[in-house]
Order: sequence, then C-alpha cells, then structure tokens
Amino acid sequence: MGKIEVSLYGASHAEAIGVRISGIEKGTPISTYDIDMLLKRRKAVKAPWSTPRIEADRYEFISGVEDGLATGAAIDARIRNTDTVSSDYPAFIPRPSHADYVSFVKDGLDRITPGGGRFSGRLTAPLCIAGGIAKGILRKKGIEINAYVVNIGGVRGKGYYDGATPEEIAADKEAPYAISEGEKMLELIAAARAAGDSVGGAVECVITGLGVGVGDFYTSGIESAVSYEVFGVPAVKAVEFGSGTAFADMHGSAANDPFRYENGKVVTETNNSGGINGGISNGMPVVFRATLRPTPSISKPQKSVDLSTHENVELALRGRHDACIVPRAAAAVEAAAAIAVLKLTEE
Repeated sequence: MGKIEVSLYGASHAEAIGVRISGIEKGTPISTYDIDMLLKRRKAVKAPWSTPRIEADRYEFISGVEDGLATGAAIDARIRNTDTVSSDYPAFIPRPSHADYVSFVKDGLDRITPGGGRFSGRLTAPLCIAGGIAKGILRKKGIEINAYVVNIGGVRGKGYYDGATPEEIAADKEAPYAISEGEKMLELIAAARAAGDSVGGAVECVITGLGVGVGDFYTSGIESAVSYEVFGVPAVKAVEFGSGTAFADMHGSAANDPFRYENGKVVTETNNSGGINGGISNGMPVVFRATLRPTPSISKPQKSVDLSTHENVELALRGRHDACIVPRAAAAVEAAAAIAVLKLTEE
C-alpha cells in the first residue's frame, strides 16, 4: 500500500464539503458502518450543547469506491451543505479568537468568509468519513480506538486513569457526556447557553491492539503522528499523553512504569507513559487527551474592530453556535486518531 494522504476541502457555507484519501489499496473493504457511527456522534441534535444548525450529513463517494471496495484510485467523498444562513455573519467585524481576522488578512479577502469558511468545525464531518474508513481497516488488524468526554467546564468524569473499563469506555462514547458526571456537565452547559456564553472541556482517547513496535523516534513517533492529526480538529488547544501535565508534579520513581511478565508477555504495572516509550508503542493501551477551548462564537457582547472603517466596535453576534463543542468533537478526535494510527501501521 502506498503512503496514505488525507485532505479536506470546501467551507462551512459553501455548496459542499468533502475529503480526498489516497493510498488505500485496491480491494480494501470500506466500512460505511464506522463512517455512519462517527457522523451520528458528531451530528448536531436538539440538545443543550449543540448548534440549532441541523445538517443531514448524507455523503456520497464521487470516486475511489465501488460496491463497498476501494478501487485503488483516490477516494473522494462529498457532503452537501443544506442549512446555511450567511446573513448571520458580519462582513467586516471578526469574531474574537476565531480565524476570521487572520484568514481575512492571509487570503486577501474582500469580506470575512461566513461561518468561518475552511476553519469551521463543519469540516470535521468529512474528517469523520476518513476516520471511519481508517477505523474499519484498523479493526481487521485488531486495533480499536475509542474517544469520549472526560471534562466539561471543569467537571470531570471517569476516564482510563480513574479505572474505567474498556467496556465502559466503549459504551460511554455513544452518550454525549462522560461516565458518572453527565448530569452535572449538562447543567453547566445549559447555564452557559442561557448566559450567552460557552464552555470548553477535554476528550480522552484509548487505542488498544497496537502491540509493540509501532512508531519511531523524532517526528516519526506516535505522539508526533497523533498530535499532528488531532490538532487539525478546530478548537483543540492541547494534547497530552499518559499522565501528561501531571508529570510536572511527579518524581521518576512514581512516574516510571515497572515491567513484569504476565502470561509470558511483557506488560507494565502502571501506564503513566500512555503506552508509548521513545515514540514507539510498548503494547499497553495508548492513551491521550485533547483539550478543547470554549466555542469562540458567543452571543455575549464582545470587543472587536470594523475592518472596513478601522474603528473599535462592539460585536453582538447572531447565529447558531454550540454552547459546548466537546460532546460532538469526541467523534472528530477519534477520527483523527484513527487516521494517524492507520498511517503509522501502513508505513
């Protein structure tokens, strides 16, 4: 199989969005089940956390797939945008902390692109198509990837390091919030929406079945590969592996993962390293967390500028936005991780 490459195209308010994937070997089964499950979890629903913008997210393979199998040509999958309201977006007043201003300057635009353009979370829908294809291929290798919410607005749910079992993790990702603290999270989101505000949070992802030896040093390591893909998910501002930032408060004697034999197999007694040593998988579950910032599109009045008059102004944003992007973003993080692992295992 050739080198796998994934690229997204389109924009939030364009006619369509899509993904192109090259390097999938001819005859490879393409799992629409995995695509459908990721899109279902990512889809906006009538809930306290999500945008009122409802898209069907029906996708079609333009090329590269016939009768459920890859043809060997580049796969092109497309989703039509059907529920856009571009008039909600000011032409010259950038939303604070969004990509409106920087893209206006970088691209030399004559107005700010409605809905965030190519920087919108809308592009995570085609990302889920690529991730679904990757998950189907990886499952045949015995590799499973599960991402789920572990924190919303400072309310922590039960995760891998709290003793959540693989069965709990796999089941919980079908829900919109984390194990054990879902109701508190929903209350926090509802309060933020009522105040015209938003909240951030974190998604944890557990990868099992990698075995020993996947990855390498420097930028070829698992951390580098996964971070590269996961930072492509809008709103992700930090990625940490294993005990992550908690290492700053630990001694080596507590941070190290002692080895032992178990049923003739080398395992570690703890997994502070998140299943990775020197960028290479050590056979334990690979665990990482992605922290997502609060949605910058809020209805509270904010200070901004008018790029046409060069004046300081106040922005009272209209439109349909998520009070908390984290529940929907879990699917996108899972998709990004699957793409990274597929690339690593096909090299």
